[in-house]
Amino acid sequence: MKLIMDFKADWHDTLKEIMSNEWGMDTAGLTTDVPVHYFNAAQRRIPVRPRTLLISDTFQCPAEHQAGWELIQQKVKAGQDLTPHLSKFIEKTKKKDLMLNDWGVHHLHLGTLIENGFVERADPLLFARITDEYFYAIDVYDHASWTNGEIVETVHRNWPESVAHWVIQGVKGERHSDEERAALRKVHMNAFFLTNDQTTYGPLGGGTVASGHNIFSVIQMDIEHDRLECLERRLFEITDEVMPELKKAGYTDAAEVTAKLVLTEGFYAAFFPEYRLLVNFYPRTT
Repeated sequence: MKLIMDFKADWHDTLKEIMSNEWGMDTAGLTTDVPVHYFNAAQRRIPVRPRTLLISDTFQCPAEHQAGWELIQQKVKAGQDLTPHLSKFIEKTKKKDLMLNDWGVHHLHLGTLIENGFVERADPLLFARITDEYFYAIDVYDHASWTNGEIVETVHRNWPESVAHWVIQGVKGERHSDEERAALRKVHMNAFFLTNDQTTYGPLGGGTVASGHNIFSVIQMDIEHDRLECLERRLFEITDEVMPELKKAGYTDAAEVTAKLVLTEGFYAAFFPEYRLLVNFYPRTT
């Protein structure tokens, strides 16, 4: 019996379903680069969970936007969805966020009235670094502040432990102006950041590849593709163990059998569509 399978293609289809059905994205035209767009889109979103709110020593919110700031604080602590405060481009499949790639900083709108799923758009914006556990409120900036060096200086001064793994030891970075940083981002080039106290950081957001996507999007795709190739070999190796179940489901002597990858709760599974048989064959760790 020959197993016919393409787990990479199956995984790509699963990612497209998530992007389309859960995130409202148009996935038409995506081909072998589906995972890069998926991970890039996931990075721009903020998973819904409660977080500890930390506010910088220089944080100031204009009085006219205080209600919006209080609404965001409430949502952060309660673990409510922050998507309405994000850019409307969050639904654009191929959109990149260059500040997020470079510094790991999200920008959120401070409106309170929701229209078509998003709060009203206006200056200024709240800039924040967001992890699974913490919401680091950096400050409120205008739309021209994407490369303002004070953003990184504030993170470094207030929460150095949160970005310590990005410190470059034994190397002194070059100090760039805001305009130079903007020019580097425009051509998708990465640069170190030298703080006022001479600490050198690599890109706090991971960095950008030539396509403008976050480098982690490409790394995660490569890791998963390698895993899927291993899973195909694994399923082939355990064919004799699966055969009794296939025979119960109606297999006799077909020369070829198609297997599709399915992600079940806690397992990678193989689905044999001709026999409507689902077999969990390898545990998922994430």
